[in-house]
Amino acid sequence: MRLDRARHITRQEKPDMTFHPTPRRRWALGLAAALILAGIGVGMVLASGTDGKTGPSAAISPSNVSGRRTACLTGDTAEVTSRTDASAVWSALQDASRQSQLNVQQLFVPAATTDQALPYLAGLSAQHCDLVVAIGPAFTQALETAAEANPRTRFVAVTTDGQPTPDGVVTVTGSDNEKAAEIRRRALEIPASRT
Repeated sequence: MRLDRARHITRQEKPDMTFHPTPRRRWALGLAAALILAGIGVGMVLASGTDGKTGPSAAISPSNVSGRRTACLTGDTAEVTSRTDASAVWSALQDASRQSQLNVQQLFVPAATTDQALPYLAGLSAQHCDLVVAIGPAFTQALETAAEANPRTRFVAVTTDGQPTPDGVVTVTGSDNEKAAEIRRRALEIPASRT
């Protein structure tokens, strides 16, 4: 009798571990599984960088949303920090911006050679800088090539005495005040729209 009783107790203490979902839970689990699989599929497509189509992606074209004229100041970071005319020219561009509908921006980057400076000049032209003012030998020497490749952009080189000047590009020299006044005048003369 003790043996039967022990078997009976053992059978009763064992809980039923079988999962019996209701129809509503089965539907919810199916929907969750479908959403997870769809998410994995979308993630794989996005991670692969393609939407299943072949061919080159569309080029991104920067645009001037405000429609205002833009003057840009650029140069080699090391060169600009050692010169006093850079801050005078930047102040002149900001003054021109306050007096007319003109956007101004500056981009000083480490570029010690013309080959390093040229992509930045091309980028500023692509961003619709109507006037690009360059400071420093690397940038001013790259202006000749940039001007040939971007005829709709006006390029101006701000140079010091004895610095070589690029062919076919306006060059501004003199005292800091003279440079600033000339750059301000040129910024105010930018046509209202590109033609």
